[in-house]
Amino acid sequence: MAENQNTEKQSAFKELVLPVIVLVVICLVCSALLAVLNDVTAPIIAANNHAETLAAYVSVLPEGTVTDDMTEVEGLTTDGVEGAVTTSAGAVAVKAAASGYSGKAVTVYVAFDTEGAISAISIDGSTQTTGIGSKVSGDSFASGFIGWNGGEVASGSPVDSIAGATYSSNGAFNAINAAIDCYNNEIKGVQ
Repeated sequence: MAENQNTEKQSAFKELVLPVIVLVVICLVCSALLAVLNDVTAPIIAANNHAETLAAYVSVLPEGTVTDDMTEVEGLTTDGVEGAVTTSAGAVAVKAAASGYSGKAVTVYVAFDTEGAISAISIDGSTQTTGIGSKVSGDSFASGFIGWNGGEVASGSPVDSIAGATYSSNGAFNAINAAIDCYNNEIKGVQ
């Protein structure tokens, strides 16, 4: 009888407890492997993101600008501004982002000439609704800002909002205004 109870306890342990222990061990091993993988890939991801940002700066700066010509501006405090660079020729590019549709960011790269006018702009609306809000990335919208040196932008000044994409348009306007504010208050005259 005692032998039968001992066998039943071992059987219950094998059926109920042992699988839980095995699953916990598997989860711990997988978690440890993911932590190690994250530590290994984090610097690579950061370097790739930095390289993409530098390439975006180059795309809006005057032709012939290379990454070696750029100096990153440190200590920027303007809300929405994620970075800025200056060139030895006096050009400036500012990266800014603001909330668009569903709270997703609309990111802009705005280049300023030596007079403070917008000389080039790149708007990333890829996070916005495809075919509607993503139109803020289009040349027909972005080209309206080229040459602007009149302070804050808003719907109708210098371009109209995109019909049906008010949140995305406002996100672009807010990001551009952050870039203009940063240029006027933190970069202009400090170079």
